[in-house]
Amino acid sequence: MATFDDAVPQDDQMRDKTRIFEKFLEADSPIYNYKDDIHRMLRTKQTRLIVNIDDLRDFDRESVNGLLKNPVDFFSAFEAALKSVIEHVYDQEKHDISSQSFHIGFSGSFGDHHVSPRTLCASHLGKMISLEGIITRCSLVRPKMLKSVHYCPETGQFHEREYRDATSSSSSAPPTTSLLPATDDDGHAVETEFGFCHFQDHQRINIQEMPERAPPGQLPRSTDIILDDDLVDKCKPGDRIQLVGVYRSVGGGSNGAFK
Repeated sequence: MATFDDAVPQDDQMRDKTRIFEKFLEADSPIYNYKDDIHRMLRTKQTRLIVNIDDLRDFDRESVNGLLKNPVDFFSAFEAALKSVIEHVYDQEKHDISSQSFHIGFSGSFGDHHVSPRTLCASHLGKMISLEGIITRCSLVRPKMLKSVHYCPETGQFHEREYRDATSSSSSAPPTTSLLPATDDDGHAVETEFGFCHFQDHQRINIQEMPERAPPGQLPRSTDIILDDDLVDKCKPGDRIQLVGVYRSVGGGSNGAFK
């Protein structure tokens, strides 16, 4: 049994994971070269680096197991590593990354984490999965507020508030309220400055089991998928796709949160 003295601080664990992912992204390998991929991503003004999980499995199998089974902790460390590497390699005269948010995407072999809407079960909740199916419905792309800014005419001060929901896969903190505050902490009335608020694109789609793979005499099963940021508006009904993301229970039902 570990004592309090033996426990490793959470920040130290985060730094250790981030350091491993940095070494992976900067590694010189005859099979892959993610430094070139990062330069290409910056040149084409993309914000998502696609990593083959098989490359990472060869580099550090424990990190892959952590990503698949506990993606919240490992995924945030991987994105922090990507940001750190980008800050080291980008050209200030050619690229402006000050207002950019960069993300990690995955491809490759996911083993028993490769599922369909029919094979999804409770044991997959909270884990990273690869889901394959056909799109049957796409919602409109809507804005989701990440940070609000409020001005208090009485004190002349600005106040900020950040928001999280159940789909925030990069954070283990509980969801916050979505209601905008009417007063500050001292009870003074505040006005929301929507021009300074930070929003993110948000979309919900429905993915259905491939009809030809459904058992005879049974209807294909489906599940809802939540897409954020650069992933929105990338597919349409009828497309056959493979998604990689975190499977979570959201709003009383089971949905995939793909960030």
